[in-house]
Amino acid sequence: MIKNQFFFIVYGIANAGLIAYGILALTLPGILLESFSAHVYQFSGDAITAVTYMSALFRLLGFLNLILGALGLLLLWQYRIKRQTWLMYSVIVFSTLSYLGPIIFDNTVGTIGFFEIIEHIIFAAMLLSGISMLSDRRIYEPS
Repeated sequence: MIKNQFFFIVYGIANAGLIAYGILALTLPGILLESFSAHVYQFSGDAITAVTYMSALFRLLGFLNLILGALGLLLLWQYRIKRQTWLMYSVIVFSTLSYLGPIIFDNTVGTIGFFEIIEHIIFAAMLLSGISMLSDRRIYEPS
């Protein structure tokens, strides 16, 4: 029972975090772009304008995370109601793979900040909770 609650809490927070990341990347891609430009590429002022096209890439990642976070929450809710194993597998796979994009993209900035540390902690908790759920054979039976 505690394992199931931990699973729902971790994956709920993770997917809500994906939605928040998506909204932030869609509405304020400059926040991500400024740190990327300052830490990774040390361009002159004129060349920085060419790098601003990367904001489209940040927005695309944000849009993808917004969709995948909403899908993850929907699948998590359906699993909570129906207890079908394919829903649990889907939640684990979609959510875990969705977190790899922001983690890889944020780590290219060159500095690890508070939110990146939280992101890594949530990702580790997702892995532990997902492995724990997959290893427990009792979850495959509806309660």
